[in-house]
Amino acid sequence: MFYRAIILFCLIAGTISTNIKLARIVIVGAGASGIAAASKLLENGFEDVLILEAENRIGGRVNTVKFHDYWVDLGAQWVHGEKGNVVYKMVADLNLTDHSDPYEDNIYTSTGELIDTRITKNITDTYVEDMDRVEEITRIECNRSIGECFENKLRQSFSLFPELNETMQDQLLWLFEMMQTSYDPADSWYDISAREYFEYSLCEGDQVINWKERGYSTILDILMKKYPNPEEELPVLNKTILNTEVTKVDYSSEDNTVKISTLDGKEYVADHVIMTPSLGVLKTQYETLFNPPLPENKVRNIKGLGYGNACKIFIAFNDTWFNPRGDKNGGYRIIWTKEEREKLDSNPKTRWMAYSVGFFYVEHKPRLLYIWVSGKGARLMDDVTDEEVYDQVTEMLYNMMSNMFNVTRPLAVIRSKWHQNKHFRGTYSYRSMETVATNSSASQLAEPIVKNEKPVVLFGGEATNEHHFSTVHGAIGSGWREADRLIRLYLKTDDTNGDLMTK
Repeated sequence: MFYRAIILFCLIAGTISTNIKLARIVIVGAGASGIAAASKLLENGFEDVLILEAENRIGGRVNTVKFHDYWVDLGAQWVHGEKGNVVYKMVADLNLTDHSDPYEDNIYTSTGELIDTRITKNITDTYVEDMDRVEEITRIECNRSIGECFENKLRQSFSLFPELNETMQDQLLWLFEMMQTSYDPADSWYDISAREYFEYSLCEGDQVINWKERGYSTILDILMKKYPNPEEELPVLNKTILNTEVTKVDYSSEDNTVKISTLDGKEYVADHVIMTPSLGVLKTQYETLFNPPLPENKVRNIKGLGYGNACKIFIAFNDTWFNPRGDKNGGYRIIWTKEEREKLDSNPKTRWMAYSVGFFYVEHKPRLLYIWVSGKGARLMDDVTDEEVYDQVTEMLYNMMSNMFNVTRPLAVIRSKWHQNKHFRGTYSYRSMETVATNSSASQLAEPIVKNEKPVVLFGGEATNEHHFSTVHGAIGSGWREADRLIRLYLKTDDTNGDLMTK
C-alpha cells in the first residue's frame, strides 16, 4: 500500500511538473508588479514565461537614473512603512536603506517672506492629527470630499490666530491642498473621497525610508535574485522583450488561449496573460486593447477608480548653499497668493508653477534639491520644454530664497514626465468621488476574466491592490497575488485522471 502511494504521488507530481512547464504565460509590463509575478512563477517551476515591455527599460514607475554624480528616482523614491511592507521585509537585513531624520522645514511666500513658524507648526500639526483621525472624522462628521471635510477644520484652526488675514488663510489653504494632492494625485482635494480614504492601510513605521546612495530600482534586482547573490539570479531579463508595445489582447478563441499582438506586428499565444499596465493606460486604451470588449463591471472599475499625476524636478548645484546645517531631511515650502496663482494660470507655460509644494533636500545627495509638483500641475507641465523649466526653476529659487541665501545658478535640472508618456499616463491611483459614486474598488479591478473556469486574463499593478494601492509594495504584492493564482491553479489535479482542475 505504501509503495502504491509513492507511485501515485510520483505520477501526480510528474503531471503537475509537466503542466507547469508547458503553461504559456505572457505578462504585459515589466514594472514592479510584472517583475514580481515573473520571478515568483519562475521560482515555482513555470518555464514558458514572457514579459512584453513597451519601454526601453524595466521598472515601470520605478525609474532610477544617473544625474550629476548621483542616482535619483524619477518615480518611486521612498519605502513607505515597515510592518507589513513586503519591500521593507526584503531589504531590512541588507543595509541598503536608511531611516529619515525628523522632518524640518519652514514655509515662505513665493517672494521670500518667512511665515511665523509658531502659526505654521500649530496648523500643520493639527492637519496631520486630523488626517490620522480621518476614519473617525468621516464616519461621524463628514463623508464628502477631503477638501470639504478639512477646509472647515483648517479654518477653525486659523481662527486661533487673529494675525492670519484672509489673504494668508487662502495661501495656507492652497498649500494644504497641494500637500494633500501630493499624497493622492487628484487635480483637487475636492476630487478625493473622504469616505474611502481609510481604505488605504498604512504600514507602521518610518514612511520615508530612503535608499541612501542607491535608488528604488534596487528592489528589482532583489526580486530577480540578482542581488545579493548574482549566482542565484532568475532568468527574468532573458524572458523580457523591451520596446514591445501591446496593441491587442484577444481572448475570443474557443480553445481558451489568448493572442497578444504588438505594435511591431508580432503575435504571441498564451494560456494566460497577466496585465500590469498602469490604470492610466487602461483608462486610455480599454476600448481598443481587448477583444472581446471588457465586461461592463471591469470597465466601471477602470473608469471609477481615481488615477492622477505628480512630478519631481531634481536640481543639481556645485555646492550646498541651501543647506548650511547639513540637515538630511527638510526644505522650504511655498505659499502662493490667489493673485499670483491667477497670473501664472493665464500663461500655459507657467500654469504648473503654482502647484509646486516647495524645495526639499535629497537624502544622501547633498548637492541636490527637488521640487514636488502636485496633481494637476504635473499634467500642465506637458506644454513646457526642459529649457523653460530650467529657467522657471531658477527664477523661483531666486525670488524665494535670495533674501536668505547667496543663490547660485543650478548646474542642471531633470524632471519626470509621467503624464505625457503614453505608456503610463500618470503616476498612481487614489480613491476619488467617482470611486464612491460608481461603487468601484481595487478588488473588483483585480478579478480575472475567466473562461471555462480558467483565468485567461489576469490583472495586476498597484491600482489592483485593495489596501496598498499607490505604492511599490502594493504593486509587488499584486504581482505575487496573480502568480499565486496560477500556481494554485496548476497544483490542483483531478483525483481520477490527473487532468488539471480549473475551478
